[in-house]
Amino acid sequence: MRHTMGKQSARAAVVLLAILGLATGCGSRSTEEGHSDVQAEGEHEGDSHDEHAGEEARGPHGGRLFESDGTRLELAIVEQREEPHYDAYLLDAKNEPMAWGGARLTLVLRRLGGDPDTIEFQPAGDGLRSREPVEEPHSFAARALLDAGGRRQEWTFEEAEGRIELDPEAIRAAGIDTATAGPASIEVTVEAPGEVRMNAERVVQVRPRFPGLVKEMRKRLGDPVRQGETLAQVHSNESLSNYEITASLSGTVVSQDVAVGQAVDHESILYTVADLSKVWVDFPIYSQNSGLIRPGLQVHVRSETGPTLSGLGTVRYVGPILEQDTRVSYGRVVLDNRDRRWQPGMYVAAAVAIERVDVPVAVPEEAIMRLADGPAVFRASGNRFQAQPVKVGRTDGTMTEIVEGLEPGATFVVRNAFLLKAEMGKSEAHHEH
Repeated sequence: MRHTMGKQSARAAVVLLAILGLATGCGSRSTEEGHSDVQAEGEHEGDSHDEHAGEEARGPHGGRLFESDGTRLELAIVEQREEPHYDAYLLDAKNEPMAWGGARLTLVLRRLGGDPDTIEFQPAGDGLRSREPVEEPHSFAARALLDAGGRRQEWTFEEAEGRIELDPEAIRAAGIDTATAGPASIEVTVEAPGEVRMNAERVVQVRPRFPGLVKEMRKRLGDPVRQGETLAQVHSNESLSNYEITASLSGTVVSQDVAVGQAVDHESILYTVADLSKVWVDFPIYSQNSGLIRPGLQVHVRSETGPTLSGLGTVRYVGPILEQDTRVSYGRVVLDNRDRRWQPGMYVAAAVAIERVDVPVAVPEEAIMRLADGPAVFRASGNRFQAQPVKVGRTDGTMTEIVEGLEPGATFVVRNAFLLKAEMGKSEAHHEH
């Protein structure tokens, strides 16, 4: 998957340092906004405590420590397991685990631009463990609700992982654009390596009619040839006179195998002339794609060596059987080559369009960033941006299906997301749960 910056993106990269200087930091303003999000869920009885102020306290298990009126609660996201979960502990004044008894713990998480998640807990060892895994990203405004001894305690806090906030001026200067996720039509392709070959139906080997000596060769390698044009003269051994050899088709001299004065006969090849206005691209069809590729399908061809070339052709031929040893058949594409861009022997990639499908959510390929944990897009809400892991599906190289992680109607960064990726890399060095 390729990401190209282009002229405007290059300009954005030039001003990157100035832009990042305007960044307000990972979650620095979203603390207040996230807190208002969780409060908007409704009024709650019992005591409420805001844990944003002051230095963050840590419990004996490395998690966040909340305390009120002698009640201590430790919460930690544990990521060493196959799926990350929240662990919770009730602690006494010496930070020793206490029995939960009939206490009940609930977490309400609200992510940027998403619906709230409610997480319930169940006993695990000397504490509790969330029943559901904590989905990525681990960036949200949270409310912890503890019901114990007939009393409800409530704390609000925030996790800010992969979240970036930029000044509006920085967003404009960087050319960061957003779009709304929605449906798209995607061309599903099967790609295979290929090689450009001469059109064997338009290649002739020029031979003498009678044995004799070559008296004249009028064409050289690479010369153009017109049908009916004289190519050579041969002195016949039988008639002892010269006769002319003419071209049977128009094309280009691609080989010259004899010289003046050389003795020739019916088997001698004077020239090979090929019409290169159309060429073939032969490519393998592997057993898993057998039946998917058929004559008439459109094929996108691009060069793999030399100058960057692309072209469009159709499948002309599909081999009827699989080779015994390799279990591979072959297909053939006919490419227009009137401009002589495609040289026989060139290696190419052939992407056969086998179908076109409509998908509920797709984003431009340039919006997808490759992070350490996999592909992601950046959600956007005002001047806040959140790295959102996604599961990608089918792609046509321009639009890519999003199977999980981004719902229809979500706002995401469609252009210059690589600048946010760069800033997030700096923030992650200082982040911990």
